[in-house]
Amino acid sequence: MLKDKPSALVVYPQFRGSPAPDFDLPSLNGENLKLSDLRGKAVLINFWTVWCGPCKEEMPLLESLSKKHSENLIVLAINEGDSATDAEKFLQEENLKITVLLDENRKIGDEYKLGGYPTSIFIDEEGIIQAIYLGEMSQKELKRNLRLIGIK
Repeated sequence: MLKDKPSALVVYPQFRGSPAPDFDLPSLNGENLKLSDLRGKAVLINFWTVWCGPCKEEMPLLESLSKKHSENLIVLAINEGDSATDAEKFLQEENLKITVLLDENRKIGDEYKLGGYPTSIFIDEEGIIQAIYLGEMSQKELKRNLRLIGIK
């Protein structure tokens, strides 16, 4: 489990307080998911890669969060640049069932101007970005950011 250590707050002025850029990505189960179809629910997007140690450490916390708040929060783990096979292998090895979308060409990551991995984006029910964090989050940081999008 994650230690209570500080994470790096990254506020991109061009995004915070503005609508989240829409995307349509395939999931590991082959279905496409469009961000704008999730309006009305809070969304946490986590960009990650299979080679990222902090991503691996953070995933169980995100999966637990997804289960706990399944009625009012959507947690999306967007894999950046890895093949579907590599992402699936990672999930199997870690025994994770989190929803994974594939951004094999890093197009969506580029659109969100990622500065590293993991990066978590907190989007409220109206589709507005309320926080962007770079780095592995502690439970305390995660809870603080979830409050920004109406999750208690």
